[in-house]
Amino acid sequence: MKRILFIALLFVGTSAHAQTTEQTKVNQSLVKLFDALAALDIHGMKEFSTKDLMILESGAVWNLDTISRKVEELRAVSFSRTNHLDFVQTEIKENVAWVVYYNSADMLINGVEVHRKWLESAVLMKEGKVWKVKLLHSTTLKTRKE
Repeated sequence: MKRILFIALLFVGTSAHAQTTEQTKVNQSLVKLFDALAALDIHGMKEFSTKDLMILESGAVWNLDTISRKVEELRAVSFSRTNHLDFVQTEIKENVAWVVYYNSADMLINGVEVHRKWLESAVLMKEGKVWKVKLLHSTTLKTRKE
Protein backbone atom coordinates (compact mmCIF):
# COMPACT_ATOMS: atom_id res chain seq x y z
CA MET A 1 0.00 0.00 0.00
CA LYS A 2 2.83 2.40 0.87
CA ARG A 3 4.44 1.68 -2.49
CA ILE A 4 1.22 2.53 -4.37
CA LEU A 5 0.90 5.75 -2.40
CA PHE A 6 4.53 6.64 -3.16
CA ILE A 7 4.03 5.99 -6.89
CA ALA A 8 0.85 8.06 -6.89
CA LEU A 9 2.62 10.97 -5.16
CA LEU A 10 5.53 10.69 -7.57
CA PHE A 11 3.14 10.88 -10.54
CA VAL A 12 1.28 13.88 -9.11
CA GLY A 13 4.57 15.65 -8.42
CA THR A 14 5.79 14.98 -11.98
CA SER A 15 2.51 16.23 -13.48
CA ALA A 16 2.63 19.42 -11.43
CA HIS A 17 6.24 20.01 -12.52
CA ALA A 18 5.34 19.50 -16.19
CA GLN A 19 2.58 22.09 -15.94
CA THR A 20 4.89 24.52 -14.17
CA THR A 21 7.48 24.04 -16.92
CA GLU A 22 4.84 24.63 -19.60
CA GLN A 23 3.57 27.73 -17.78
CA THR A 24 7.14 29.02 -17.75
CA LYS A 25 7.35 28.48 -21.53
CA VAL A 26 4.10 30.43 -22.00
CA ASN A 27 5.35 33.31 -19.85
CA GLN A 28 8.72 33.32 -21.63
CA SER A 29 6.99 33.69 -25.00
CA LEU A 30 5.36 36.87 -23.71
CA VAL A 31 8.68 38.14 -22.34
CA LYS A 32 10.36 37.44 -25.69
CA LEU A 33 7.56 39.21 -27.58
CA PHE A 34 8.04 42.34 -25.45
CA ASP A 35 11.83 42.06 -25.69
CA ALA A 36 11.46 42.08 -29.48
CA LEU A 37 9.18 45.12 -29.23
CA ALA A 38 11.79 46.91 -27.09
CA ALA A 39 14.42 46.06 -29.73
CA LEU A 40 12.07 47.30 -32.50
CA ASP A 41 12.43 43.84 -34.02
CA ILE A 42 9.25 43.08 -35.94
CA HIS A 43 10.61 39.71 -37.12
CA GLY A 44 11.25 38.72 -33.51
CA MET A 45 7.71 39.79 -32.63
CA LYS A 46 6.33 37.64 -35.44
CA GLU A 47 8.25 34.65 -34.05
CA PHE A 48 6.19 34.82 -30.84
CA SER A 49 2.80 35.82 -32.27
CA THR A 50 0.30 34.12 -34.53
CA LYS A 51 -0.19 35.48 -38.03
CA ASP A 52 -3.62 36.77 -37.03
CA LEU A 53 -2.44 38.49 -33.83
CA MET A 54 -4.99 40.92 -32.42
CA ILE A 55 -4.10 43.56 -29.82
CA LEU A 56 -6.77 45.55 -28.04
CA GLU A 57 -4.89 48.70 -27.05
CA SER A 58 -6.61 51.71 -25.43
CA GLY A 59 -9.87 51.16 -27.28
CA ALA A 60 -8.22 50.41 -30.64
CA VAL A 61 -7.78 47.11 -32.49
CA TRP A 62 -4.25 46.49 -33.72
CA ASN A 63 -2.72 43.68 -35.78
CA LEU A 64 0.81 42.90 -37.02
CA ASP A 65 0.53 45.57 -39.72
CA THR A 66 -0.32 48.17 -37.06
CA ILE A 67 2.63 47.04 -34.94
CA SER A 68 4.94 47.22 -37.97
CA ARG A 69 3.89 50.83 -38.60
CA LYS A 70 4.40 51.73 -34.92
CA VAL A 71 7.86 50.13 -34.95
CA GLU A 72 8.81 52.12 -38.06
CA GLU A 73 7.68 55.35 -36.36
CA LEU A 74 9.85 54.55 -33.33
CA ARG A 75 12.88 53.82 -35.51
CA ALA A 76 12.72 57.43 -36.69
CA VAL A 77 13.41 58.74 -33.16
CA SER A 78 15.86 58.02 -30.37
CA PHE A 79 14.10 55.20 -28.48
CA SER A 80 14.80 52.69 -25.75
CA ARG A 81 12.41 50.57 -23.70
CA THR A 82 12.77 48.29 -20.72
CA ASN A 83 9.84 46.00 -19.88
CA HIS A 84 8.85 44.55 -16.52
CA LEU A 85 6.26 41.76 -16.55
CA ASP A 86 4.74 40.55 -13.28
CA PHE A 87 2.70 37.41 -13.91
CA VAL A 88 -0.49 36.99 -11.89
CA GLN A 89 -1.90 33.80 -13.38
CA THR A 90 -1.10 31.45 -16.24
CA GLU A 91 -3.59 28.74 -17.20
CA ILE A 92 -3.18 26.07 -19.87
CA LYS A 93 -5.78 23.83 -21.46
CA GLU A 94 -4.24 21.61 -24.13
CA ASN A 95 -2.80 23.94 -26.81
CA VAL A 96 -4.37 27.15 -25.48
CA ALA A 97 -3.06 29.32 -22.65
CA TRP A 98 -4.36 32.48 -21.07
CA VAL A 99 -2.29 34.77 -18.94
CA VAL A 100 -2.95 37.75 -16.68
CA TYR A 101 -0.01 40.00 -15.85
CA TYR A 102 1.06 43.53 -15.04
CA ASN A 103 3.26 45.16 -17.64
CA SER A 104 5.31 48.26 -17.05
CA ALA A 105 7.68 49.97 -19.43
CA ASP A 106 10.38 52.51 -18.81
CA MET A 107 11.04 54.31 -22.07
CA LEU A 108 13.35 57.03 -23.26
CA ILE A 109 11.99 58.81 -26.34
CA ASN A 110 14.15 61.59 -27.77
CA GLY A 111 15.67 62.10 -24.30
CA VAL A 112 12.29 62.25 -22.51
CA GLU A 113 11.58 59.61 -19.86
CA VAL A 114 8.19 57.94 -20.19
CA HIS A 115 6.80 55.40 -17.73
CA ARG A 116 3.70 53.35 -18.53
CA LYS A 117 1.81 50.62 -16.68
CA TRP A 118 -0.83 48.21 -17.87
CA LEU A 119 -2.90 45.33 -16.62
CA GLU A 120 -2.94 42.87 -19.50
CA SER A 121 -4.32 39.54 -20.50
CA ALA A 122 -3.15 37.37 -23.35
CA VAL A 123 -4.28 34.24 -25.12
CA LEU A 124 -1.55 32.07 -26.60
CA MET A 125 -1.73 29.10 -28.97
CA LYS A 126 0.88 26.38 -29.11
CA GLU A 127 2.24 26.03 -32.64
CA GLY A 128 4.62 23.10 -32.72
CA LYS A 129 6.77 23.60 -29.62
CA VAL A 130 6.36 27.40 -29.46
CA TRP A 131 3.68 29.31 -27.57
CA LYS A 132 2.52 32.28 -29.67
CA VAL A 133 0.40 35.25 -28.69
CA LYS A 134 -2.93 35.31 -30.52
CA LEU A 135 -4.77 37.95 -28.50
CA LEU A 136 -3.50 40.63 -26.16
CA HIS A 137 -5.79 42.97 -24.22
CA SER A 138 -4.28 45.98 -22.49
CA THR A 139 -5.79 48.27 -19.83
CA THR A 140 -3.71 51.36 -19.08
CA LEU A 141 -3.10 52.03 -15.40
CA LYS A 142 -2.32 55.43 -13.97
CA THR A 143 1.28 56.07 -12.99
CA ARG A 144 2.27 58.21 -10.00
CA LYS A 145 3.13 61.20 -12.21
CA GLU A 146 -0.27 61.28 -13.92
